[in-house]
Amino acid sequence: MASAVASNQQQEAAMLLSALSNYLQHQHASTAANADTDAVKVDAVASTDTKATEDNASPAAYVPSNRAVLVSAVASEFNIQALPVNEVGGFQARLQQYGLLSDQALNALALVNTAREGLAEDDTIDALGIIDQAKTKFDELGASYSQRKQVSQLHTLFSNLASARPVAKMVS
Repeated sequence: MASAVASNQQQEAAMLLSALSNYLQHQHASTAANADTDAVKVDAVASTDTKATEDNASPAAYVPSNRAVLVSAVASEFNIQALPVNEVGGFQARLQQYGLLSDQALNALALVNTAREGLAEDDTIDALGIIDQAKTKFDELGASYSQRKQVSQLHTLFSNLASARPVAKMVS
């Protein structure tokens, strides 16, 4: 019974991710003309999420948030602690596509882009380590509030990505 519920939740999460991906891929620049259509699409996705919650009426059922599903999808695609230098652009694009990267955090992502300069295409970088180190330095150096906020937001996102990364099972 528990595995059936877990399987059902995974299927619902996959459907939700697919719907959100489809929505984001077909989204145009925000204008007054398409604002109503965008609202209808968002309502359709939200009603799907509500229906999934109603189907799992047990109080112990866990339904991940849309953000958690998107973070999990990015984490399964990119390893934030061993990010190949040639995938940094794709990583940034995916974060922006899923709406996980705010404008402020985008400014802080320049630290990761700068860190890859001078590295070979097959090298990897620890993006979480870079942002963690920047957060520590900014706190010590007394950086401006906006800089600390940018780095803090990116640090939170990267920490979530690292914790959502699937762990390789050890063979005994």
